[in-house]
Amino acid sequence: MNKLHRLIKRSAMLFAVSFLLFSCVPQEKLKFVQNETTTQLKSAYNHVRPIKRIQPFDNLYIKVLSIDAETARIFSNETALNGPGFDINLISYTVNENGKIDFPFVGEINVNNKTLKEAKEIIEEELSQYLSNTSIQIKFVNSNITVLGEVRAQGEFPYFKEQINIFQALGFAGGITDFGDKSKVTLIREYGDQIKYHSIDLTDKKVIETEYFYLQPNDIVIVEPINTKFRNLRTFTYSTFLASITTLVTILYFFK
Repeated sequence: MNKLHRLIKRSAMLFAVSFLLFSCVPQEKLKFVQNETTTQLKSAYNHVRPIKRIQPFDNLYIKVLSIDAETARIFSNETALNGPGFDINLISYTVNENGKIDFPFVGEINVNNKTLKEAKEIIEEELSQYLSNTSIQIKFVNSNITVLGEVRAQGEFPYFKEQINIFQALGFAGGITDFGDKSKVTLIREYGDQIKYHSIDLTDKKVIETEYFYLQPNDIVIVEPINTKFRNLRTFTYSTFLASITTLVTILYFFK
């Protein structure tokens, strides 16, 4: 009986130690931008913010301003901005596959691969044939990124800034879970007719110097899991652990 008692006691201790070991996620897997991931630490990291250029299927908000308000309204795509059920899509222009927008009374205007400033100048020049003293307001609208994998809220997220970075995108998704591997993040990006996969290490401080730090519309970010065994721990709750310990203690009590 003593032999059985010792065997059960050892099994209980092994079970408890195993649980603690396998429940702990290595600290380096939980930290962003670590010093240990780069061979050359710097006090400042340089990154030139890329200028977003207009691409086919972008949505542009364009507002015409003029001293002659009545005439300007003809060229405006706005309706009741503050009315019920307002949708930004109703006052935006979609760039077609050829990089052009269809502007009222003017026709197609080529804005492909132009910056917002360049597109503004082109549209103002076209409108000058119909209106004098006009000015254009133009912005990107309805840009979306998708965040999947080991994040707290997967999904597609719209943003209205001209640019966002990968950390902001992860913030939209509620951040990375304890089971997400910050050193193994996949970025899927479209390049015209091609789609490419890029690997990103968010534990490396130099990530901000890469071309993938700032996201582009329709980018897909996927956070990989640390390891299958850690992922499976979700189904092994602490209540299950306590119930198992209680059972072992009860067995020990009867066999002591």
